[in-house]
Amino acid sequence: MLDTTRLTELSEALECSVREKDVENIQRLCDENDEFIRSIQPVSDAQLKEQIKTFISIHRSAILFIKDVHSEMQKQLYQTNKSRKGVSQYKGVKNAK
Repeated sequence: MLDTTRLTELSEALECSVREKDVENIQRLCDENDEFIRSIQPVSDAQLKEQIKTFISIHRSAILFIKDVHSEMQKQLYQTNKSRKGVSQYKGVKNAK
């Protein structure tokens, strides 16, 4: 049986973290509750089904936010590496790498 209290608490905590754009807390919540999240199964109860749909929506938005942050970090890393390579091409800059 699905622990509805835990599902509700996790949904609220995850939604709050997404609103606050708290990357570390989102990752911590997902890591700590990974087994619980993976254990969620389809149910026939309409009210519980709505809770699960809400959680899935919040979880999806958290995943998209983390992907966007990751993508932005990759872009910044690429720009940093590109700048370093550009600087090292100048004569007189020998230890820029």
